[in-house]
Amino acid sequence: MNQEESTNWLKKEVEDWKNKEIISDSQAQAILSLYGLAESPAELKPATKEDKQSRSITLVSVLGSLLVGIGAILFVASNWDKIPDALRFTLLFGTTFATYFAGWKLKFGTPAYPKIGHALLFLATILVGVTIFLTAQIFNVNADAYWIVLLWFFAISPFGYALNSKPILGLNIFTFSLWMVLYVSSTRGLFLSTFETFMLYLLFGISLYGIGQLHSTFDKYVQFRVIYQGVGLFFILASYFYFSLETPYRKILGEITTTDWTVQLLFVIFGITSLISLIGSASMSDKFKTVKHEFFVLLLAFSGWIGIWLLTFFNEALTISTTRYDHTYTTLSPNVLTILFIIFNLMLFTLSIGSILIGYYKSVVSFINIGMSFFVLGVLHLYFTTLYELLPRSLAFIVGGLILLGGGWYLERKRRSLIDDMEVHKHG
Repeated sequence: MNQEESTNWLKKEVEDWKNKEIISDSQAQAILSLYGLAESPAELKPATKEDKQSRSITLVSVLGSLLVGIGAILFVASNWDKIPDALRFTLLFGTTFATYFAGWKLKFGTPAYPKIGHALLFLATILVGVTIFLTAQIFNVNADAYWIVLLWFFAISPFGYALNSKPILGLNIFTFSLWMVLYVSSTRGLFLSTFETFMLYLLFGISLYGIGQLHSTFDKYVQFRVIYQGVGLFFILASYFYFSLETPYRKILGEITTTDWTVQLLFVIFGITSLISLIGSASMSDKFKTVKHEFFVLLLAFSGWIGIWLLTFFNEALTISTTRYDHTYTTLSPNVLTILFIIFNLMLFTLSIGSILIGYYKSVVSFINIGMSFFVLGVLHLYFTTLYELLPRSLAFIVGGLILLGGGWYLERKRRSLIDDMEVHKHG
C-alpha cells in the first residue's frame, strides 16, 4: 500500500468512526492533524458564525417558499371559478414543473444560489399536492381526501433522497402521518379514531426512530438521521401525552380493536418495525454507550403500548355499569382510572427526561427541546387537573402563574446549560 492509498484509507476510517460515534468531530480532527491531513485544533478557524448564517438563509428561504406557496394557493382559489378547465390544468402542471426546473438549476446548475434552489424544490413538492387536489376537482373525481393525500405522499416520496433535502423528507413524513389520521377517521368515529391514531403514532414513532438509527450506518444518508429520530420522539411523546389524559379511557378502552384490514395491516407492520428498532438498539447499545438511553426509551415506549393493548382483554373486569337519567352506560372503575392516570403521567415524564438525555449525549439540541416541551405540557396538565381543583379559583391562577414563571426560568436556564455543556463536550 503506497502513501496515497494509506492516506485515503485513514481518512475513510476516521470518517467511518465519526459517523458511528466512536469518536467525536474534534477527536477526528485531532487524529487527522497528527498525520498532517488536517489543521490542528488550535489552528482551526471558527466557522460558527458562517454556520449560523447558512442555517438562517436556509430557514428564511424555506419560510419564504411556504409563504409564496400559500399565497399562490389563495390567489388561485379566489379566482378558480373564472378560469377555464384547460387553463387550470396547464397552470397547475406548468407552475409545478417550472418551479422544479428553476430549483434544480439554482441548486445544482448555479453554485452561487444553492439555498434558493433548495427552497424552490421544497416549494415544488408542496405544489405537487396542490396540483393533485385541484386536478381531482377539475375532473370531478369522487375520491376521499385520504386517497389524495396518499397519492401526494407517493408522488414526492423519492425527492427527499434524490434531492438530498431534509425539508422534503419532513414533508414526506407529514403527508403519510396526515393520511393515517384521515383514513382512521373515515373508518371509525371521532373518539375511537383519535385513540387508534395515537396507538398507531406510538408504533410509528418507535419505527421512525429505528429508521434514523439505521441511517447512521450509511455515510451517504447519515444526515437524515436526526429528522427521523426527532419526528419519532415527537410522536412517542405526543402519544403518551394523550394517554396521560383520563379521557381516552372513560369510554374507549374496550373498543379499540378495529375491523378495517388496512388499519390492522398498519398495526402489524409498525409492530414488526418497532420490534426491529428495539433489537437494533439493543445490539448497538453493546458497542456504543450513547445508544443505551435510546434503547431504554424505545423499550419503555413499546412496553406501554403492549400494556394498553393487553388492557382490552380485561375490559369487563375493569369496568362498572352506571345508571343515570334512566340510561345505563359502562365506564372504567374510578380506581382504575386513577392508576392509569398515574402510570402514564410517570411514563410521559420519564420519556421526556429520556429525550433530554438522548439530546445531551448525542449533541442534538432539537431532542432536548422536544423533551423539555412535553415535560412542561405534562406539568401544566397535572396542575389544571389536580392542584387547580384543590384551590380557590383566584389563588389557583396566582399559584399557576408563579409556577409557570419559575418553571419557565428554570427550564430555560437548564436547557441553555445543557447546550453549553454539549458544546464543551463536542469541541473539548
